[in-house]
Amino acid sequence: MDADKLPDASTLPELVSQLVACYYKKDFDPLVEHLTSDCLFIGAGSDVSYGVRSLAETIMANSSIPTYLVREPKFQLISTSSPLEAVVAGFYTIYSDADHKMLSSEKQRITVNCRWEDGLWKAYLVHASTEWGPLEDDVAFPAKISKQTYRYVQDILRASKIRDKNSNESVALPVEDGTAFINPTHIIYAEAQAKKTAIHLIDQVITVKMLLANVFELLPSQFLRVHRSYVVNRGHISALSGGEVVMSNGDRIPIPKRRRSEIERELARKTD
Repeated sequence: MDADKLPDASTLPELVSQLVACYYKKDFDPLVEHLTSDCLFIGAGSDVSYGVRSLAETIMANSSIPTYLVREPKFQLISTSSPLEAVVAGFYTIYSDADHKMLSSEKQRITVNCRWEDGLWKAYLVHASTEWGPLEDDVAFPAKISKQTYRYVQDILRASKIRDKNSNESVALPVEDGTAFINPTHIIYAEAQAKKTAIHLIDQVITVKMLLANVFELLPSQFLRVHRSYVVNRGHISALSGGEVVMSNGDRIPIPKRRRSEIERELARKTD
């Protein structure tokens, strides 16, 4: 092959990054297009597929696995002795998305061996492996991976912010032992406690490792901030009395005098 007709492998790291993201979003067509018919696909788990047909069967068998968010992809091109072959290796982190309640975060490695075939770079060997294992259902994050915990919680909280503000879907909030998924209808009120927030639920009080203002941003429109230190659930207001909001559990939340008329009008308007 003439030198000026040799394929350009410099774009392969970006291509692999895109294909990895598609794979974890369960968009498999781009990946299949860039696999050879005799490819060997070794997944991070126990999955091993020989050829595109075998991979398709594996994908169907794993159809119940949730989608994942891909973060921090780092891929590089490794030189080979043939201009018609190339190797891409790298790392990335996946997080279970906000709609799936299994706490899962994995850092993975991948090596992709490619050859130029039919005018495309196609992978004939894909080998992925896990740097650390996923967390099991309902298991709290251990302290020794606090950096991983922080990244995961931030991702899931950002994802939660884009949901419908009138929704009563569970809200993901970071607590001492991991992440709590709370139904907003069970929250009576939230109270600022320095750099944390106490969430007063129907049957318990939990402490959230967030400022009250940040918690308020995640709550649906039935919540109202009546005081710099309090956010109340309109559905749990029993009465307005003597400049206080009386909640369904009997607790009384003060309303600042300068805002009393404004808050009372707002409560009356929203609870009609």
